[in-house]
Amino acid sequence: MKIIFSTIIFLLLLTSVSAQVQISGKVSDRNHLTLPGANIFIQGSYDGTTADSLGNFSFKTKLKGRQILAVTFIGYNPISKSIDLDSTKNIVLQLELEETGGQIDEVVINAGSFEASDEKKAVIMRVFDIATTPSAQGDIFGALGTLPGVQKVGEDGRVFVRGGEGYETKSFMDGMVVSTPYYSKLPDMPTRGRFSPLLFSGTLFSTGAYSAEYGQALSSIVDMKTNSPETENKSSISLMTVGMMASTSKCWKNASLSLSGDYINTGLSNKFNKQLTDWVKNPVAIDGTIIYRQKLGETGLYKFFGTFNNSTSGMVYPNTQMGTNQRILLKGGNFYLNNTYNSMLGKKWMLKSGLAWNYDNQKFDIDQDQLVTNQKMLQAKLGFVHFINERTELNLGADWVNYSYLQRIRMNGDYRLTFVNNQLSGFGEMEYKVTQKFAARMGMRIENSSLSGQTTVVPRFSGAYKTGLHSQVSVACGQFYQNPEEDYLKFAPQLKAEQAQHLVMTWQYQTELRTFRAEGYLKKYTELVKFNAPFATNPLDYSNSGNGHAEGIDLFWRDKQSLKATDYWISYSWINTRRNYKDYPSSAMPGFASEHNLSVVYKRFFEKLKTYGSITYSYASSRSYHDPNLPGFMNSKMNPYNDISLSLTYLMRFFGKQAVMHLMVNNLTGFNNVYGYNYSNVRNEAGQYDSTPIRSPFVRQTVLLISVLL
Repeated sequence: MKIIFSTIIFLLLLTSVSAQVQISGKVSDRNHLTLPGANIFIQGSYDGTTADSLGNFSFKTKLKGRQILAVTFIGYNPISKSIDLDSTKNIVLQLELEETGGQIDEVVINAGSFEASDEKKAVIMRVFDIATTPSAQGDIFGALGTLPGVQKVGEDGRVFVRGGEGYETKSFMDGMVVSTPYYSKLPDMPTRGRFSPLLFSGTLFSTGAYSAEYGQALSSIVDMKTNSPETENKSSISLMTVGMMASTSKCWKNASLSLSGDYINTGLSNKFNKQLTDWVKNPVAIDGTIIYRQKLGETGLYKFFGTFNNSTSGMVYPNTQMGTNQRILLKGGNFYLNNTYNSMLGKKWMLKSGLAWNYDNQKFDIDQDQLVTNQKMLQAKLGFVHFINERTELNLGADWVNYSYLQRIRMNGDYRLTFVNNQLSGFGEMEYKVTQKFAARMGMRIENSSLSGQTTVVPRFSGAYKTGLHSQVSVACGQFYQNPEEDYLKFAPQLKAEQAQHLVMTWQYQTELRTFRAEGYLKKYTELVKFNAPFATNPLDYSNSGNGHAEGIDLFWRDKQSLKATDYWISYSWINTRRNYKDYPSSAMPGFASEHNLSVVYKRFFEKLKTYGSITYSYASSRSYHDPNLPGFMNSKMNPYNDISLSLTYLMRFFGKQAVMHLMVNNLTGFNNVYGYNYSNVRNEAGQYDSTPIRSPFVRQTVLLISVLL
């Protein structure tokens, strides 16, 4: 099911609203020249700002005790300063930075990757950006949809990258696999990610040619980095038109414990938001999360992350293929546990280890039939980082993944489909900074699948060269494998891994307040799964004879300098892709792909009104679909996709407590977006195949929320 909204936006804003200490001052160099755009922030927190055109800065924080204030600026050595937040409510500082020897910052390998982080200040997107993008509705994967390279597939909700399907993007948490990162979904209904952005200090999003540390992803990876231990006790509660949420955190000297839970019921919202879906049971969900973090010794950090979800929903589904309306009820349950421990081993070695477990259960009642699917994943990982010298770093390790799948079908009999796969992998990767301007990363990954008996050895390479003070060019390439989807392996476990080859070239210009990025890529697919007809059950009907290709250009521009109190970004993608896979009779542009994609995100804080406003416009050109009433294959085009989403957040007090009131409207102008058509299997009396359009579950969606910091 799809949970309509997340309260992450307001929790982030409340952190800034309830500030207690004012920190202000000026940033300059040793010659007293001001440094506009310098980043000033408290390490391990979201509190910070950038210096204005005169080098002045000011921000508030509600943190307490001694903290480390960090200052960074491109071309200058960063500094750290200890400050006591208990000594005064107004701290004024004069900060001086020293230029680096070469007067340019070091090259950073970034081809094919975007990083959203609050730990690194010169990045494409920040955690706050993910949380405050209206069209994303507080969803990490939804916010990634505003970046170049991502296709807009409104009927699905997953991340489709550069000609790849949604399953080709693999999700990780602190380097550990998350096998079911999305909520359970009904047919032709969009889903969303299970995790709130507030839980993470950063998100690495690679659109291709990613590191050898990651495997089993044909197109893309998303790695979410969990927060460090909390630094203060805090609690909050949120009331909204779709439910409620509460959270609390308890801190000790070297540890912290955070608990959160939410109850979602869309019954009220569905009454005043016009629905295009005939609900027989409004979506309802209960979620809970526990996070424990413990510092061990001088450098060790243990993190435990646990979450569960239980959801129910039901609809009348117009099954046009069968010519009937089906009553479908869905019950979903999910558990995810993630344990990681990292520590320095002396001065030159770092230990990185983890243990993760994921369990997912989906039960569909379709009229008198039943479909129950259980998925279990257990992963153990051990890695080491060796800092050979200031220029050379070695990353190596191994992981084991046990994955079991069981599906029971009660439909004109009882059927049981099952398989188990043990995936053993090893990787090694070395990054070498030849000079301050040139760096290279060379890696190798080996994987063995017990199900297919296949062993793959794949190389990876990436490099970058600094072309100027703020610009660089990067290149990355490699081979990538991924086991076929479960819907195919349950019938044909003999299938080999699908394969893709990536080549990515990037040019990027980046200052503290502006970023321009242009990236071109080539992808070649081989060993894709093909079958004779949909829902084929004979293993001999399946093969790895499919192939495809994708090539395109992605552009990204972000500007926080030109307009007062304004932040905006624009992303555009062009893609040419063809596939001959599944039951395709010939090579064609797949139905999920749009040749042109555009996103414009605009955000501004209106200080006098105490209101934060955000608006997003999304566009995707026509997608192809197959109309059996016409000759040829993939012979028709849908209308282009358009969406305008708006959010307004008003800072206020509620019964004497700091609070915010938030209004969010998706598809503000009511665009009639159609994502495809379902066709009947038989002709009608006129000799035509009847069709039903696939649309969003609502025309326009409005959500109101009040969040209070207790």
